[in-house]
Amino acid sequence: MSDPLNAPQLKQRAAYSHWVREHVRWSDTDMAGHANNLVYGAFAETGRAILLRRFMAADADPRALLVLAEFRIKFLSEAHWPAEVDVGTGVSAIGTRSCRMVQGMFIGERCISVAESVLVLVDEGTRRSSDIPPAIRSLLLEHTLIAAPEPLAS
Repeated sequence: MSDPLNAPQLKQRAAYSHWVREHVRWSDTDMAGHANNLVYGAFAETGRAILLRRFMAADADPRALLVLAEFRIKFLSEAHWPAEVDVGTGVSAIGTRSCRMVQGMFIGERCISVAESVLVLVDEGTRRSSDIPPAIRSLLLEHTLIAAPEPLAS
């Protein structure tokens, strides 16, 4: 099986339907003068959270609790203070109880990082994984990549 993070479309802005803008802060830089590795993970987290908040909020209808089960990131290029970083987020696959999100982080047209997250739907009462209901599946499908890397095993 090939690595989904190697899919060329992930490095293209046109692959993503959902965007947030982040900024490299002075405090995000390390002794080499570039944004440290943890910042890229924080950018990815913000992108996911903003996309998911419409159905994870306490008063959301429908409501769904998606928790992070896996996270991988590939560093492609440096970022320096005070860069603006655009974080594109898309859904690449939806399984029975989980979905895969992929993200591209860009400074202008330059892709500086790609990331992959697997999120599992958790029943709030039992705290166990549960099937993704049709209404949530439909909302996730709105953010499907133009060309998804490969299917997610249920």
